[in-house]
Amino acid sequence: MTKLLRLALLTGVALATAATAATPPKPVVAAHVPKTTRVVIARPIRSTTPPRAAGRMATARLANGKTVTYNCALKGNAVKQACK
Repeated sequence: MTKLLRLALLTGVALATAATAATPPKPVVAAHVPKTTRVVIARPIRSTTPPRAAGRMATARLANGKTVTYNCALKGNAVKQACK
């Protein structure tokens, strides 16, 4: 009787092992990951007003009739005729 019992247990274990090996593995489902928030970098707002004068301002009339204002404190404008 012990031989039959031992044989039955081994057969049951062998069938259980074969049954679990025959089933395909379940896909691994990732845990719920919250959506990341998008970071928006703010751009500086452009002002419509001209910058404040840091030096002497000179106006000149061009040959085409337009009036131009030069900031004489700037390096390139220091050589203009209006700033001399």
